Amino acid sequence: MLAVFYHMGAAIWYTFVVRVQGASRSKEMKVMHKWQFFKSARCVQAKVETGDDLLALKDLDKKLWTVLSAPVTGVRFDAATLKLIDTDGDGRVRVPEVLAAVDWMAARFKKLDFLFDGKNEIPLDEIREDTPDGQALLKSFKSLLARAGKTDATRLSLDDSTGMTDVFNAQPFNGDGVVTAKSTDDASLAGAIAAIIAAEGGVKDRSGEDGVDQGKADAFFADVAARLAWKDAAKDAAVFGDKTADAYAAFKAVEAKIDEFFTPPEDMPLVTDAADPALPLTAGVHPLWLGKFRAFAELVVAPATQIARDEWTAVKAKFAPYEAWLAAEAGKPVAAISDDALAAFAKDGKVQAQVNDLLAKDLALADEYGRLVDCERAVRYAANLVKWLHNYVNQANLYDPKRDGVFRTGDLYIDGRVCRLCFEVVNEGAHSALAERSKCCLLYAKLTRPATGEAREVCAVVTAGPTAGLYVGRNGMFVDCDGKDWEAVVAKVVESQVSLREAFWAPWAKIATTISEQCKKFLSSKQDAAVAQVGETTTAAAAAPKPAEAPSGAALASSVAALGVGVGMAGAAIGGLIGLVAGLPLWKVLAGVAAVILIVSLPSVILAWFKLRARDLGAILNAGGWAVNRPLTFSMGLARTFTHPAKMPLGSVVARDPYASHGWLKALLLLLAAAGVALAICWKLGVCPFSCCEKQPCAGKTCGSPVTSSAAQPATPETAK
Repeated sequence: MLAVFYHMGAAIWYTFVVRVQGASRSKEMKVMHKWQFFKSARCVQAKVETGDDLLALKDLDKKLWTVLSAPVTGVRFDAATLKLIDTDGDGRVRVPEVLAAVDWMAARFKKLDFLFDGKNEIPLDEIREDTPDGQALLKSFKSLLARAGKTDATRLSLDDSTGMTDVFNAQPFNGDGVVTAKSTDDASLAGAIAAIIAAEGGVKDRSGEDGVDQGKADAFFADVAARLAWKDAAKDAAVFGDKTADAYAAFKAVEAKIDEFFTPPEDMPLVTDAADPALPLTAGVHPLWLGKFRAFAELVVAPATQIARDEWTAVKAKFAPYEAWLAAEAGKPVAAISDDALAAFAKDGKVQAQVNDLLAKDLALADEYGRLVDCERAVRYAANLVKWLHNYVNQANLYDPKRDGVFRTGDLYIDGRVCRLCFEVVNEGAHSALAERSKCCLLYAKLTRPATGEAREVCAVVTAGPTAGLYVGRNGMFVDCDGKDWEAVVAKVVESQVSLREAFWAPWAKIATTISEQCKKFLSSKQDAAVAQVGETTTAAAAAPKPAEAPSGAALASSVAALGVGVGMAGAAIGGLIGLVAGLPLWKVLAGVAAVILIVSLPSVILAWFKLRARDLGAILNAGGWAVNRPLTFSMGLARTFTHPAKMPLGSVVARDPYASHGWLKALLLLLAAAGVALAICWKLGVCPFSCCEKQPCAGKTCGSPVTSSAAQPATPETAK
């Protein structure tokens, strides 16, 4: 019974849960956007090719985005557009800001397919009229065109938008909440604005002039009021009347020395009951201090010419209120303004009200400026938004040789090649520490322009050509994307494999280097021994000048024998090698040579193949501040588009070098040597032209075996007959 109920429950659950939910999910999948992906160099990325793709970006899994965050500096992109996308102004563009830019356009335009044209103009018939945002933008577009005298125009260009924005910004009132001295014709009010700028500092107006905003104005008038109140309190602290300031200055000039006189030394063990001595102020004073003590005596304790301890204590207490008043100084930013001017600024609050009226008048135009900004935003997004998405949602520009990524800064010409994939670098040490994980061959170059004093650093990726000629200190030339040329000096090289060809020859290069080093060591040791022997012989000859004796027969025989042994060993080695080869067929010899080449080079080529496939440009972008979400690998075919070695133009003719050595003679000698070796092998193997099978077949003999004469053969019955 339990089993029956269990199966019935399972059937009900399957019918009403699985099938119903599956049907609803299938309907949702039909409604969802159908994404297309492209694969390049083993990197699968989402395509962004239609307006529907743009609208569906908010539903695309963030794990499939190529970049999640990028800096607004160090990229070759319209800075004004990035400033508009970077809504929080933190210098980075993140995914929510990109989506907000797309949503902003979707709320104002019918379809977003026109964005893929990348034009810096927008047709008016693309604007939506069924939304408040679209209606407001259309009204702003028409207003701009009317101001430009283009009432019949059907398109708004970037020049129309920025031109009117520049005109608006140059006006005295431009909606930024900042007023300048040019914002009023009243000379006294303009002077007040200048005084605020001098005291509190200026704020840049959109026109480029220094001005004041509400915060600066409020701070200025608060400082004026506080300064006046502080000055009024000086009456209670002026213990010497009008001479209080001078008396206090004289007091402070000698305070430390008089305190020192009346303070007993710290190492005095006893304090006596003797009367305290009085300090003379005019007699017996050091000439360097006489003027200061006389001023103190005249302004503070006159007519006394000396002062006792209790009198000095009373003087210090008398100045205490004045010191407290000085410590409570207020309105320091306006301290340079005269008392009369301060009173004029504070009188009845009239000047402050006038400045506030100017600020309110300027802020009243904020909405109009916002409409101008919206027009510019729309046109700049139309021209550049898709380009940014092709370097952010995916890296379509990187994987298309006909287009450039926004991070590419220019071309580095060095060592007979041009490296097109160059990145901006701020800190070489920090950048290289991360960029080394890319497994790419990297050049860090310091760039300078002596004529202008400019300097910068770049990181170039080397993907073709030999790397032996790349070293620190090598000079080159860098041409940025604006066409300016820079002096380039290599500051650091991050070595890595570049091509399979280089990997194939790398072991042989190491073998050649090792043999060369061993030969150098051997010759150097022999040379050192010969020089030492000559030195010993010369010393011995100088000590006992005797005619040199001829070497004995045994010594001469020993030398000749040693030379013979060496030659014999070399000959035996060569003979053994020839004997080993001679006993094999020709195809086995060639197969053996090929096997040796593969044994030496194949491991290096296989390892290089894996390393080349693992190269990742994402590590270099991450080192530059990009939050790259996926690896940006590239194939060897694509790598050849990043670096171009020098090639002769088609149809070029190279003239003969008059100073070149006779290459034909070397080639002839090499050919003769090869022919001799080939003939020796053929003779040993008994193949043509040394075969005996064509004219005189060898009865019972294999080709190449020696033929004996008939006289030496034993007689047989057949031969006897």
